[in-house]
Amino acid sequence: MHGGGARWATLAAVAGGTAYVGVIDPAGRGIYPLCPSRLLFGIDCPACGGLRGTHDLLRGHVLQALDHNLLLPAFLAVLGAALALWLLPLVGRPPGTVRIPRRATVGAVALVAAFTVARNLPLAPLKFLASG
Repeated sequence: MHGGGARWATLAAVAGGTAYVGVIDPAGRGIYPLCPSRLLFGIDCPACGGLRGTHDLLRGHVLQALDHNLLLPAFLAVLGAALALWLLPLVGRPPGTVRIPRRATVGAVALVAAFTVARNLPLAPLKFLASG
């Protein structure tokens, strides 16, 4: 695809996928992928609950979205920023570049790892972190 065709196709796919998640509740029906970590190991990955949470966010239910995945707003912000930077050529701007400090990267990885471990521990005080 030339002239930004891949970017337009990606934008259309993201818009279509987002609309699908907004209309069809992942908790009840629809065609959605199974989480490999839950399927193979029986544990929640850091993104588990993301589709249900996104559905709730799109419907204005912020607290319900956070109940599915506490890190969802951060995940969506990072994905949205990355997509926006990649799409900049569609509006005549050069692709954006972001330099993320090493400390921020290490901190983010540590936070996601700690979140993943904590949400899978069988401790009552941490039950709210599970994707359920």
